[in-house]
Amino acid sequence: MRKIASIIAFCFVLNALKAQDTLPKFTIKDINDKKILITWTSGFGDNCIQLAVQRSFDSTHFFSTIYSAQSPELPQNGAIDSRMPKGVKVFYRIFYVLHGGQYFFSKSVGVYSFDQINKNIKQPPPIQPVINDIKVEDLPKSPVIVNTPPQVIQYLSIYKRTTDTLYERIESKSFKHLRDSITQKKDTLLRIDSANFIIKPFIPKPVWKASKFVFAIASTNSVTIKLPQPKLHKYRIVFFEENGTQLFEIKNPKEDDLILDNTVFVHGGWFSFDLYEDDKLKEHNKFQVLIPF
Repeated sequence: MRKIASIIAFCFVLNALKAQDTLPKFTIKDINDKKILITWTSGFGDNCIQLAVQRSFDSTHFFSTIYSAQSPELPQNGAIDSRMPKGVKVFYRIFYVLHGGQYFFSKSVGVYSFDQINKNIKQPPPIQPVINDIKVEDLPKSPVIVNTPPQVIQYLSIYKRTTDTLYERIESKSFKHLRDSITQKKDTLLRIDSANFIIKPFIPKPVWKASKFVFAIASTNSVTIKLPQPKLHKYRIVFFEENGTQLFEIKNPKEDDLILDNTVFVHGGWFSFDLYEDDKLKEHNKFQVLIPF
């Protein structure tokens, strides 16, 4: 008998799904004095990752889940509420979640748990549910919200340096906290549009530090070269103008302390150099010489 009842219920679901509007709209129908059929059509496909049918005796409060879909991605589905007392008006709504964390509540729809229309039977008074020994009718009344639109969570995309690198996705309510933290780091937050932003990291200006291998001495009007263990390593030093033009180079110096007179640099100003140790670049730096005598 149970198998026959299940087949009959399945037929009810199939018939109710025909020509039905898609979520968030759904259909409810009383089957008999103990069962109510809830059906829906989903247009979200695999994008729907969770779906539940919820029931309450109030149109806006005290909803509880009576059915959770094992396959929320199905285009058509339904559920049967078979534990309702006769003659009670109940309200149903559908809660569903999409990829990305967005979730929605449909508008609640009410129905009596056995339709008394066209029957000469006096309808019994509705049964008031009791929650923690407090009747719903004794609770403070709150305004009824009609046609409440589904709640949509807005997400913002935060990129770093360019739009090719997604840094994180946050809810719009967390944007102020992110902006404050970026300001404290001296980074810059640039707006692309209402939902996309780019973080430009703060880059401090480099502070020049004189080399300990090649450096100018103003008091002696010379450039000193100090190389560690020149007899054990192969050194080469290439000197350049400030604009990158090569001046000259020193190959295989054998002394650990060499002094160049400023006159070899022709003019005063900044000069750069590349120091190679065993054919590997050891240092790139610069120095300033005074105008030669």
